[in-house]
Amino acid sequence: MSAAALALLLAARAFAADVYIGIGGSVAGPQWTLGLAPFGAERGGGEAQNLGNQVRAVLRDDLMASRYFKTLDPAPGADPADAEAWKKAGAGFSLSGAVALDAGRASVTVRLQDLGAGTAALERYYRQDAKYWRSLAHKIADDVVKQLTGKPGIAHTQLAFVNDQTGSKELYLVDYDGAGLHRVTSDGAIALLPRWSPDGKRVAYTSYKRGNPDLWEANLEKGATRVLSSRQGLNLAGGFSPDGRSLVMTMSDGKNPNIYQLDLKDLSAKALTSHFGVESSPTFSPDGNQVAFASDRSGNPQIHILDLTTGRVRRVTQLNWCDSPSWSPTGEWILFAGRANPKDRMDIFIVDVTGTHIRQLTHGEGSNEDPSWSPDGRFIAFTSTRGSGKRRRRLYVMDYDGSAPRAVADIPGNSSTPSWSP
Repeated sequence: MSAAALALLLAARAFAADVYIGIGGSVAGPQWTLGLAPFGAERGGGEAQNLGNQVRAVLRDDLMASRYFKTLDPAPGADPADAEAWKKAGAGFSLSGAVALDAGRASVTVRLQDLGAGTAALERYYRQDAKYWRSLAHKIADDVVKQLTGKPGIAHTQLAFVNDQTGSKELYLVDYDGAGLHRVTSDGAIALLPRWSPDGKRVAYTSYKRGNPDLWEANLEKGATRVLSSRQGLNLAGGFSPDGRSLVMTMSDGKNPNIYQLDLKDLSAKALTSHFGVESSPTFSPDGNQVAFASDRSGNPQIHILDLTTGRVRRVTQLNWCDSPSWSPTGEWILFAGRANPKDRMDIFIVDVTGTHIRQLTHGEGSNEDPSWSPDGRFIAFTSTRGSGKRRRRLYVMDYDGSAPRAVADIPGNSSTPSWSP
């Protein structure tokens, strides 16, 4: 939940606080130098060659964006198949590909060569509709990342978010690199707080399409929607459980907003908190045993953690304002938006689960809110008004230590509450 939205629910009771700075580190620099050969045309002539050029360009961007690779083009006059030429240029691996087109279907064969060992580290054949060539490039990039790191890549991932370019707040999807913008809803109403299911097939979100802020679910495979909760008052999406069987949410149901757990099979709701005040923005821990949330039980909103086994709640922040927690995929950290002092702009912070170490990741470059982890825990999506004379909110991505912030895409209108897909 953004600070503006939460402010509607809370009476401001600002207080001074110390800021504890502890963690360090950054996304590691390139671990491998990879020679990227031109992708030739096996069948399909000039059209296949153009497709090969496009696939290679997106693949190169994906590999660079992963931070694992430095890519090299062949030296002028060098044979891209010459391992010694690549090694002389400083490459440890080379990647080559061949493209064929047959009746609208694209086939790509790739080979990742370990130049030191003189053997193939990866050989793979891909085939799909040519119109989905960007998806094909992302798949190749993720396979290369997985082969060399043992970890899934993120080139295939998307961001779900809300945008108001139509005059209404609708739900959108966009590829992690800013391509493939797609509007999911056309309700002419207010959509809020999208949240991905663990299988990446569904997005929960809140919508005012029927007047009340009801909780909905969009099935992206079927192109269908259903209501999850239409209880009177707030029904705000929080986050899916790791097994996808339940969802934590903020619900008021005629009372003060508190945290509930919604069973997605029978749609029954169980209260997890019953505080006289405002509890909001719940997010599950990766093991599903704890829930982080924002609460004003100690004054201005702070981040708290609820142990679902014992029912105990502990506070992990003590700034002036904290909300929108997002638990890291690795379990050690919680992102949140907040401010250290009453007159500060909203910024992105990270706190460890003990509350011992807090670090500020953005530093007043506009207002920065709505943080969401990439599924590998190495990057953060957020919204910011930086660089916008009219204070337009745009989507940004940065490394997990706050370095290298970059706009995802120049999407018209205001964008908010990104949620990074599995």
